[in-house]
Amino acid sequence: MATTPTTFDPRVTENGDNKPHFRVLLKENWVSVMTDCLVFGSFGMGVAILGPTLFDLGCQTSASLRELQWVFFVQLLLTLVGSVSAGCLAQRLVPVHVLMLIGMFGLPFTMLLVPACTEFTELLLNLMLMGWCMGCIDCVANLRMILRFGTNVSPFLQAMHFCYGLGAFISPMIAAPFTLDVECSQPVNGKVTLDTFEPTTNSSGAQVPTQVTVSRAQHLSHSESAFFILASIQFLFTAIVIVVVILEKKRIIFSGVTVSQSASMTSVREATSEQDLRDISGQTHCFCFGTREIVVIILITSASLFLYDGLQSSYADYIYSFAVKNVNGLRKGEGAYLNACFWGTFALGRLIAIPCATRLTAAFMLSCNLVGCIVALFITLIFRGNHAMAYFGTCVLGLFLSSMSPTIMSLTELFIDINAPIASCLVVSAALGETLCPVIVGNLFVASGPPSFLTFCTVLSVLSGLLYGALYFFGRNTPKYRGLKSGSFIWITRFENQYQKEESNPFRPVGVKYYSEKDLDTRTASEGEVENFPNNFGNGNSSYSPG
Repeated sequence: MATTPTTFDPRVTENGDNKPHFRVLLKENWVSVMTDCLVFGSFGMGVAILGPTLFDLGCQTSASLRELQWVFFVQLLLTLVGSVSAGCLAQRLVPVHVLMLIGMFGLPFTMLLVPACTEFTELLLNLMLMGWCMGCIDCVANLRMILRFGTNVSPFLQAMHFCYGLGAFISPMIAAPFTLDVECSQPVNGKVTLDTFEPTTNSSGAQVPTQVTVSRAQHLSHSESAFFILASIQFLFTAIVIVVVILEKKRIIFSGVTVSQSASMTSVREATSEQDLRDISGQTHCFCFGTREIVVIILITSASLFLYDGLQSSYADYIYSFAVKNVNGLRKGEGAYLNACFWGTFALGRLIAIPCATRLTAAFMLSCNLVGCIVALFITLIFRGNHAMAYFGTCVLGLFLSSMSPTIMSLTELFIDINAPIASCLVVSAALGETLCPVIVGNLFVASGPPSFLTFCTVLSVLSGLLYGALYFFGRNTPKYRGLKSGSFIWITRFENQYQKEESNPFRPVGVKYYSEKDLDTRTASEGEVENFPNNFGNGNSSYSPG
């Protein structure tokens, strides 16, 4: 009769092969996984709320459409600053749970302050603080997940980013009933036209749009209700996170793990990672990127992430404005529902990517994503005024764009080992794409009209396809990828997982160094992993945050 192993090995499955047993990993870490998913869902709510409320914020602050493009820029720029600063603070022994709680408190608090900002400068300052909190959440949640699961992180990372998409889907749905859908920055004779609100009938019996004063339009907008509802949901998530953190800290205290032991364990882990790099490339890589092949792959991956996140941010921010101004037959509030369709299919795509990541190769998944995005954008551009095609193109784009960022990270990990400086380079590139591309789109939108928005997004998707070809061409010649000897472009084979078997799990060296053989006979390695995780965290390196 078969006996149950006394130690926990995430690479051993029920049928005895070498593929990671993700269900066992989830069972052992479900509380922490669910907490990180809630945190990332709150992050998604903050990202998606500006798009459908853009015109109402313009009415509220009397800002023009050209000025309103800066709300996206300052928020995303401070998201980048928040990600980098959170990584630096985590490296300097600031407890990561403290950083997470700061971000989770600050995000709903700044959300509540948005309706109180009557001046454009006040709004920008508030969004800057909101962006920093969002960047802090982005960095910490990704860091927690990657350190917890190591090379087996792919499906869990997809699950966490699914919650990001789900949160981003909820925001426009909540905002839709409260938005006014009118631009107050271009009044005629002191009045603005409500094209889709309260129509009146002229002497000939035909309905004509109502004209109201700017102050009346500001009064008719109820977008503050949407911000209050979202802030309430985020405060609830914050309360759950506080409870989980308190329980984790109590368990750590009772387990008797000390800070000095945590520091030594982190040193062992860093030394092991450095040894892995030496074995692969034949030389030591400390804070340098490595050989020319590695540098080329890093540059291509960074450029790809710049385009992916830039495309996601640009489309999500401006599809509402584009639909209101350019799509025929659009009813009141429907622009927000179109925005919600993008985020809803975005979340669905990441949900589908979770099981796909356990069966399909990253190269095949990414090629399917790119083809779907290019086709969707070309269809939307060709039929840019068509009501049905706007929904079709938006849904297809959200579905295929959703998993591109985490998938290219998984693909790059097959070519090279991603250490702290490489991860920092990638996260900065992705955040720059999110920050700069909406600014470019905003200027094109004002200068060349709404269709230029779709043209720009189509160009980004085509460039992404070219970079994918270059990445695969250079990546397949790296020593690490040649060592995989993968026989299939579509299916994950045992060769790839055999390589994972030989890699050092981020927690296993820690357990071997800290516990004696006698301890291991009576205490499972999984308990050691869970207990050591939060303390390892304070000394962790900053890592990538896709989308």
